[in-house]
Amino acid sequence: MNRLFSSVLISIFALVVCVRTSSKPPSDEETLKNLEMEAAKHSGFSDADIAFQKGIIGTRIIYIDPLGHVYDQTPADIEKEAVATRTNNPDAKASAELRDIKVMISGDTAIVTFRGTYTSSGFKDPNENVAAGHTVGVDTWQKQNGKWKLIAGAVVSTEPVPPEVYKKSASGASN
Repeated sequence: MNRLFSSVLISIFALVVCVRTSSKPPSDEETLKNLEMEAAKHSGFSDADIAFQKGIIGTRIIYIDPLGHVYDQTPADIEKEAVATRTNNPDAKASAELRDIKVMISGDTAIVTFRGTYTSSGFKDPNENVAAGHTVGVDTWQKQNGKWKLIAGAVVSTEPVPPEVYKKSASGASN
């Protein structure tokens, strides 16, 4: 009987330890990696994509695209641009896959680097349709009121970009 009782107590103790261990909140590093992966899943122009994008950025974001255009945008600007893209290109689709995500945290600021593959199709301008563009990127995040917010980012193509693509001006860019 004592042996059975001891076995039950040990089992309960092990269960409590497992539950406590598995219910720990994710680390900031895990959270940032997950946010980057979710952002890649929401690289399109749907209402859900727009809502996610607006939810992770701070009051404004500075962003440099692979063509060197510099953006300084608010969440409202991001929404306006995405809706315009969707309206002008109803068949447009975009997706991104990230890998090799690395996080460096310093206080309430984090730098995240990654490699990615970007694909887009259905745009009226053929230069905006990308079969599989390979990129590297860096994002800057800041913890605001206990939540990580994206405040800056830059993405660079790791492959040659056709010269005609550079001629396109970017809506919302400041250069």
